[in-house]
Parts: sequence; C-alpha cells; structure tokens
Amino acid sequence: MITLTLAGPQIQVGTRRVTRIRHAVPNDGNPKAKTRVDGVEPMLVIELPEFVASTVKANSPTLAKLSLPDGNPVWFNAENASGPLRLVPSQKVSGALSALLISGKRQYVANTHDEVAEAIAAAGGSPLPIPVDSFLTTTLIFLRTLRGTASTEKDWD
Repeated sequence: MITLTLAGPQIQVGTRRVTRIRHAVPNDGNPKAKTRVDGVEPMLVIELPEFVASTVKANSPTLAKLSLPDGNPVWFNAENASGPLRLVPSQKVSGALSALLISGKRQYVANTHDEVAEAIAAAGGSPLPIPVDSFLTTTLIFLRTLRGTASTEKDWD
C-alpha cells in the first residue's frame, strides 16, 4: 500500500491495483492534479508522476516505463500488458511507433517494437513476438479495417 493525495484527502492505494501512471493533462478535469493513476478507478493526485512511479515500483517490481508519443513517460504494470502491437499507417501519427495493450486498452508509445518487448520482459511480463511490417500484413489489416473486422480495443488517452 502507498499513500497518495487526491485534491484533498490522502488515500491508500494497493500497488498491485495500479495499471498505468502518467502526467495529468487539462482534459483530466482537475487543475491541481499532477498525476493520473489508473487502476480499478482512475485517480488524479497531486504528487508528481516520477514520485508515484518510484513509490509503486518499490512495492511492485512489475512496473515498466515507456514514452508516450508526446515524449512524456508512461508507467504500466507489465503483468497486465501485452505487446508490442503492429500499427497501421493511420495510427503512426504524432510520434507513435508501436503500441501495447494495458488491461485490454491500447496505449500508443514513441518506442520501437523492440523497446516495448524489452520493457515488458524486463519487468516480468510476457511480450508478444515482434511484429514484422510487410506489404501483405499491412494490406490485410487495411482490408479488415474497411470491412469493420479490425480490432475493437479502446485506446488509453
């Protein structure tokens, strides 16, 4: 358990319940928040993300770190992650080079497929095989998208 501060009271958080940690953004809805902690419910806390991540990592060695397409770090529980995932050309915008699923939701990252696999493995997770981008696989994914049979995972913000 770690102690974090919401926009007022302190709360106890079980580190195994932490799925993802990232910097808070204005769309999160609390201007005082510095960090968003995703788990059973999203929490906005005033502690800095680096502090939250180091505190969680001290109690949960499965926490891994990658970079969001905007360059900010994102930490995630490697036990709840699978990746790397292939991106189709329309997903390779704003600096995204790869993706992974964190608790069933797609997280785009600025890291390469190899870096995603290494981060998951180093934190005790089981990475997927490195995707091989070829004309045939890209074409098949594009056709599935047109037919509406492409993956239906939701994306992390």
